[in-house]
This record gives sequence, structure tokens and C-alpha cells, in this order.
Amino acid sequence: MRTNLLRRALVAFIAALALSFGSVMAASPAQAAWGAQIPVSIMVTGNGQQLGYATGWVQFDTGGTTFQYSITVCRQSSYTLPTLTVAVNSTGSNPNGTVVATHYMSSPGPNIAAPCYQGSQNFTGTQTYSGLSNVYFKVAGNTFVNGNNFTVFTQDRLVSKQY
Repeated sequence: MRTNLLRRALVAFIAALALSFGSVMAASPAQAAWGAQIPVSIMVTGNGQQLGYATGWVQFDTGGTTFQYSITVCRQSSYTLPTLTVAVNSTGSNPNGTVVATHYMSSPGPNIAAPCYQGSQNFTGTQTYSGLSNVYFKVAGNTFVNGNNFTVFTQDRLVSKQY
């Protein structure tokens, strides 16, 4: 009789343990996979000069709310170091979208082959944004126009979500 009680108690304990283990394991959500890397290239020109250049990629997750990027910004003839702005959900009424990151070159970096004549810097990031539909990259460079008019020039690239 005592052996029967111990056996039943042990079976009940193992069943409770198995149920709690199953609920703990089910609590972690499945991770979305990454889609293909989409190339990004941007050339900023102004006053007849190549001011800056950016090249790299952006990648969306299959869940549709996260993207990651790796963009190298090159200084060409820009008076100050170029900047890279990353935004989401650019529309006709809001062409600049919602800014999620602004990257400033901290130094000219190493000189590399053309088209990066005056150094470069790589910027990476991963952003999650609810309602993500596209990513908007904008590079800004500057120069003097007509002798003494400091002027900022920009160029951009819009990449729509793939999933």
C-alpha cells in the first residue's frame, strides 16, 4: 500500500514537472529570419563637385518590424565631414520619414581607393519600428557656392520593405 502511494506521488510529481517544463519552453517566441541584403548607393554632388558617397546594404526581417544596415560613408570634396541619416516610413506628405539614427563621421578615417578620396567610416545598426514600411537613407555634404555661400547638399535612397 505504501509503495502504491509513493508510486502515485512520483507519477504526479513527474507529470507536474513535465507540464511546467513545457510552459517554460513555449514562452520564448520564434525568431524571424533575415531576408536578402539590398544594396544601397548614394552619391552627393553640389556646385559641380562630388561631396560624399555612401555604399552598403539594408536587410529586413521576415517578421516585418526590424531592419539592419551597414553603410560606409566616404568623404570626397565636402568641406566638413558628411553625415548619414536613417529614417523610416517616408511618405509623400512626410518625405523625410521618422528619423531613427543620425551618424556623424568622427574623423576622416583612412584614405582608401576612389571614390573615397578623403577617408571613410562604416556605420551599422539594427532598428525595430512598429508599422515599418520603408527605410530612408540620406547623406549630406557641403561646400561653398559663389565664393562664400556655405551650402548643404543632400541625396537620398528609399528602400521599401520586402516582407
